[in-house]
Amino acid sequence: MDFWDKFAKYYDVAEKLNGKVYREMCELTIKLTPFHSSVLECAGGTGELSISAAAKADEVLCTDNSASMLDIARQKAEKRGVNNITFARENIFHLNAPDESYDVVIAGNVLHLLKCPENAVKELWRVTKHGGRILLPTFMTSGSTAISGTLLSVYKKLGFEPCAEYTPRSYVYMLKECNLGKVKAKLIKGTIPCCYAVIIKD
Repeated sequence: MDFWDKFAKYYDVAEKLNGKVYREMCELTIKLTPFHSSVLECAGGTGELSISAAAKADEVLCTDNSASMLDIARQKAEKRGVNNITFARENIFHLNAPDESYDVVIAGNVLHLLKCPENAVKELWRVTKHGGRILLPTFMTSGSTAISGTLLSVYKKLGFEPCAEYTPRSYVYMLKECNLGKVKAKLIKGTIPCCYAVIIKD
């Protein structure tokens, strides 16, 4: 059992400690999801962004590599009466979908955990339809405040191991270096800030 399986039952508690940021992430996800769209979320965790997208999408596939995370996401969706989400274990680097399958592809708060995030972004691009969008909100842990630094040190003691600690500038630079499409970004300020980046597939 890896860190994310062990941490799954505490994940929503950690979300609440950064509640303002999560609320704004969810609101932006709803805003950026077109009505009647098909949505894929990778590294969906306990499903909060998938549930947000489901408010406007026709269908959402919420995937994660952790079975424990998906179990909680499934229970959460059932409790809230959201019935247009399905769940599956998938690897973000090797998705089980043909090219150009989805209108919206989401990968929230995962790219900083990956050794080769560019490869994951290219795979997300592959399964996104032309005219679609990739939503990539990611925590900014470089230059953290005293409060966020304390939270991050606690997470790291529990086994959390980020591969990169981005600033908004370095995060957007990494995405632009993928040479895929126009990158737009908004900084969501909070205990642990989030840079909500969007790539449009023209």
